[in-house]
Amino acid sequence: MGLETTIAVVGLLVGIVAAGFAWAPQRQASREQGVAQFLRVRGHLKGHRAELSTACAEGQSEHRADAELVLLTRPGWVPPRPLPLDAVRMTLRESRPDEQLDSCRADVSRYWPHGPGAGRAESYSAAIEAYDRPGVWFNGPSYRLLDVTSPPAEHPGGGLDLTFALGRYFDGLDTTEPLAYEEALRHLKRGTRPLRGPFRRGLGSPFALRGRAALPGVSTLTVRVENGGGDGDGGDGGDGGAYFFMHRRDAGKVAVAMDTTHVAPAGEFQPHADVLPVWRSDLDLWHNTMREYAEEFLGAPDAAGSGGVTLDYTRDAPYAGFARAVRDGRARVRFLGLGLDPLTWKPEICLVCVWDATAFDEIFAGMGEHNEEGVLVVGARAGDGYRGVPFTAENVLGYAGHPTTLPAGRACLTLAWRWRHELGLV
Repeated sequence: MGLETTIAVVGLLVGIVAAGFAWAPQRQASREQGVAQFLRVRGHLKGHRAELSTACAEGQSEHRADAELVLLTRPGWVPPRPLPLDAVRMTLRESRPDEQLDSCRADVSRYWPHGPGAGRAESYSAAIEAYDRPGVWFNGPSYRLLDVTSPPAEHPGGGLDLTFALGRYFDGLDTTEPLAYEEALRHLKRGTRPLRGPFRRGLGSPFALRGRAALPGVSTLTVRVENGGGDGDGGDGGDGGAYFFMHRRDAGKVAVAMDTTHVAPAGEFQPHADVLPVWRSDLDLWHNTMREYAEEFLGAPDAAGSGGVTLDYTRDAPYAGFARAVRDGRARVRFLGLGLDPLTWKPEICLVCVWDATAFDEIFAGMGEHNEEGVLVVGARAGDGYRGVPFTAENVLGYAGHPTTLPAGRACLTLAWRWRHELGLV
């Protein structure tokens, strides 16, 4: 190689290195802008979720078979009366190759910021973990809803048949919750109409459950009844009546539905341990609800797949007490309906649990107002526990009609009020 060629090559290398140094600050600035944008959208979602949800509910009236509910429903998804839990028949099977989620994750990857390397964060959960991780954060096993079979029209109270596969919590966070992020991003731009985001359009129908990880939530309205109930319109004089509990979700402690109000207890439909026998035995709405009671009302550690010990719901405290109350008729659990959140298209299973006050006060003696996800709205004191909020038209319909109450919570309240006579609350 001649001298002139050597000098030319060295000059080229120096130029490349210099260009790299010059471009590095721009890459860093671009990454920082992407992260700032991600956090700005997350903040907007936290502050405007109720507004976004309302707009999405109003824009999907054709998908609301029960017009009184803000959830998206199909005929038969809400029964004509409260049903026992065994009217919801559930099957677990293996997921199929055409139900995998890689393409769904890829369809929404455009929204996530670039990380320290060259590529974007690979998923919504990865971006949240890197830049906005909440206090409660665990990728536990979760049941993924694939099919819903409604009862025939001639038997509207025949219950539902639900088919599930097993998934993970982050599957839903990566392929369902981005619908809320997309709406928040477009809302920030002003003037954009709801429900027009490319990710939502690509998913098609909200009822096409197999195209995403549709991980159901189980929301239970807890009602405590003194002396056989009341007239549904009274006050809180303490001489009888029904009372209920709500939950304010702390934005710094939860990954989704931040700064909202909900019924309690509520949580993901999950097995308590990531082992095959439990996957099948915990495909049970009452098992799930008992664990949420233990966590949200009694401060027990979250049992959702992190341990190897299998729970015995008939012997282990506090679950044995819950189960005994149901067997004795001192607690009655009923299925109210199934629907999809209008913002995220997340399935929501709505229940009500009606407790005799003596059983409730015994089991939940010493319950606290605070838990790891927020604050319980517990009403006045009742011995060592709490009475709850009076179950009156003003209170129940007030929460049910308030936009900051989550859609599943609004549905639970609306349906419990609709069926207050059948539930023995009046």
